Amino acid sequence: MSIRGKTAVVGIGETPTDRLGGKPGEAKKSTAEYLAWAARLAIEDAGLTKKDFDGQGLAAIYTTNHSQPFWPEEVAAILGITPGVSLAGGNGGASSVSLLGHAAAAISAGLCDLVLVIAAAAPFSERGGHRGAHGDTRDFEMPFGVMGPNCKISFVMSRYMHESGMTEDHFGKVAVTGRYHASLNPNAYLRKPITLDDYKKSRMISDPIRLYDCVMPANGGKAYIMTSAERAKTMRKPPVYLLGWGECNNASFGPRYRANPLITGITDAGKRAFAMSGVAHKDIRCLNLYDDYIPVVMIQIEDLGFCGRNDKAFFEKTDFTFKGDLPIQTSGGMINCGQPSTTGGMLHVIETVRQIRGEGGERQVPNIKFGISTGVGAVNYGKNFGCTAAAILGSEA
Repeated sequence: MSIRGKTAVVGIGETPTDRLGGKPGEAKKSTAEYLAWAARLAIEDAGLTKKDFDGQGLAAIYTTNHSQPFWPEEVAAILGITPGVSLAGGNGGASSVSLLGHAAAAISAGLCDLVLVIAAAAPFSERGGHRGAHGDTRDFEMPFGVMGPNCKISFVMSRYMHESGMTEDHFGKVAVTGRYHASLNPNAYLRKPITLDDYKKSRMISDPIRLYDCVMPANGGKAYIMTSAERAKTMRKPPVYLLGWGECNNASFGPRYRANPLITGITDAGKRAFAMSGVAHKDIRCLNLYDDYIPVVMIQIEDLGFCGRNDKAFFEKTDFTFKGDLPIQTSGGMINCGQPSTTGGMLHVIETVRQIRGEGGERQVPNIKFGISTGVGAVNYGKNFGCTAAAILGSEA
């Protein structure tokens, strides 16, 4: 049974992102406040009320700074609703795209008719309990100087540069494009345009990763609402249908003990999404790709089949701006809009919905009917990401 076209996103909510709480005495908000704020914005956008969600679906995404085993129930308590179906997103940055498919399946099965998918985090104002490093990280990474995701991605980027011949010019082009789109997005946190020279001169974080390659931590909340295709036709805003979806976790390309770190599970997730949707690559007019790092964006473009492996010429000749050949990161991406922990991945779903609705403002992609959003999570060592998901959204079922 396919879930193609059986559900649609009918409401979106995105709070402003901020970095409040990092300084003593600074005004700040809690995770609960961002959750309630995002929910209210999404519910208002859909033309619904909070009471409409009693007996319906709630999908809550676990965050890294405020996580406990009963999180979906706590979110329901914070929002003051009584769900009939609870889902939990435990795939890190892939959760928001992953839950598009899970929510669609629940609706298609008749378990509910509405699902509120929501996430929020306030890492600057709330310090979660320190759980310590996992055993493999403690024993096999930290003693050798691998101090988190920046270090791990630096290995991936180095290998990518070695195999493909990509240079700072290629990575910088993607970074400059993202900041250009952010300059046109009133919801972005970093809006001052940058040049290629700015990129090249930015501070080195973990060679060859530079400051402008990296995502920016932030506080914030985001939400979207899904319903059946039938009910979607009666809602306030134009429905944006889920046409294709795929998920792939613990992917390993090559032998598991020596996986290829330059290929992610987006390869398989994307193939499944395209096969389900029946949409061709040439019809996709907007790519909003999970962007914790610039090289991850570029690798995903390859994984999705928009160009060949190590296709340096493609990245040189393609215009990635919203008016160009293949618009990417039209919101500016998490790198410029901020990453409130695992909430950040929802930005890519919300932006694709905005574009297909025609609500992109100054950065609106012309003549768009179909867009793709991706999510990745869990930065592994020795292979590329533990959780991946891809979704194709469209204006027609």
